[in-house]
Amino acid sequence: MIDKSLVKRRFKKSLTTYDDNAIVQKEMAAKLIELLPEKEFSSVFEIGCSTGILTKQISENVKFDQIWVNDIVAESKKYIDNILLDYTFISGDIETISIDKKFDLIVSNACLQWCNDINKVIDKLYGCLNKCGVLAVSIFGDMNLKEIKNIFDIKEKTYVMSELQECLKIYKTYNVIEETVELEFDCLKDILQHIKYTGANSLKECTLTKTVLKNNEEQYRENFSKNNILILTYNPVYIIIKK
Repeated sequence: MIDKSLVKRRFKKSLTTYDDNAIVQKEMAAKLIELLPEKEFSSVFEIGCSTGILTKQISENVKFDQIWVNDIVAESKKYIDNILLDYTFISGDIETISIDKKFDLIVSNACLQWCNDINKVIDKLYGCLNKCGVLAVSIFGDMNLKEIKNIFDIKEKTYVMSELQECLKIYKTYNVIEETVELEFDCLKDILQHIKYTGANSLKECTLTKTVLKNNEEQYRENFSKNNILILTYNPVYIIIKK
């Protein structure tokens, strides 16, 4: 089970550093909007807004009459206040909050991988779509941060492409796209700082001594480097479902 209190705590702590470090997440937000089958909706619901990277893409590229925005971290609202003038903010965990409205577009970027049961959540969101509504989400696949998981022996629930496609077969119209993106770093400390500043260190509670960090860096450099540059892999997966 994913520790939601840890997720909430880490993402709250990373709000001030997220935008400068969420390199891949910014690319994902732009691509998610690009993949939308249309760009005009009456009502929009964004899940997991954080500092508003996707919110900004929506405000600049999608026409809408009304928009609702959600995040597990209530403090995210102050960032959305700088992007949207007229909107409704809903604080809470998307797995547990009640949604008593239907929408024409439900969209989420780099968020739903933190759900304990993503299939159940997708089904819940699908049920909140109006007829011909669109559900567009990006998550991370099983190769995401594979180097870190290997070095620190992190056992994480992952989303394999074939399994996702099998689960999505119940929906009449859907599309799934998978990518891999490699970031380059000079040392392991920079990688861990990058992960910390995006809140993704919710993966595991751990304390590193200088000796452990040195040993881990040697192992990392031996197994996951190119020309002595350390590689960190991201594995974006885009899911578009039309009702």
